[in-house]
Amino acid sequence: MSTTLFPSPEVLDALNDAFTTPARNLTKSRGKNIHRFASAKMGRRVSVESSLECDACYHFDFAKSIRRFCSQPIRYSYVLDGTRHKYVPDFLVEFENGEFVLYEVKNDIEVSSFQFKKEFKAKVAAAEEFGIALELIEEHQIRTGTLFKNLKLIHRYASRNDLSQIQRAVLSILSSDGAQRIESLMSRTGLSRQRIMPIICDLLSKCLLEADLDIPLTQETEIGLAYA
Repeated sequence: MSTTLFPSPEVLDALNDAFTTPARNLTKSRGKNIHRFASAKMGRRVSVESSLECDACYHFDFAKSIRRFCSQPIRYSYVLDGTRHKYVPDFLVEFENGEFVLYEVKNDIEVSSFQFKKEFKAKVAAAEEFGIALELIEEHQIRTGTLFKNLKLIHRYASRNDLSQIQRAVLSILSSDGAQRIESLMSRTGLSRQRIMPIICDLLSKCLLEADLDIPLTQETEIGLAYA
């Protein structure tokens, strides 16, 4: 993320408006395969144009540093070989520190082409003129084995419901005794693996717990409270 770009008040207004009034409203039509991601963070479905963009949403949804995100946010122009082109990035993300970043999502084959690199460089330069960064997210960054599987598992059990009594009990145990394995929490609460995993996943989705999600999420996983 950039720390040197400063959008003007007018650009900031446009970025904030994008979360309620995007540049493009995606609807199903011939030749398009629209995907709708049920976002726990946003409390609504986020429409995207590809399965890869849909998979990117798992990362946005459960990153503690991200406050909110939206698709097809704004339209701006860039110049390539003397010709002006219109462009709508795939995503806009607002981070907890107040920073906005635009993202384009592409598969690994597309990003290797000379033409794409040339176009993307022009798009980045145009975005920087408005004081905002445009960054690329590649397929291999999104669909990374274990992390991606864990995010999909967490998403399956994510909710926007208030904390249950047993969830509060789990948080209380971790608060008083520190991080421990899920199997220890099973023993302390009397819950089976089938019952406790959805509870843990929901707490992870709410960013109330933290764990190393680069290894498989099992009863051997150490869980701790997430701190700001």
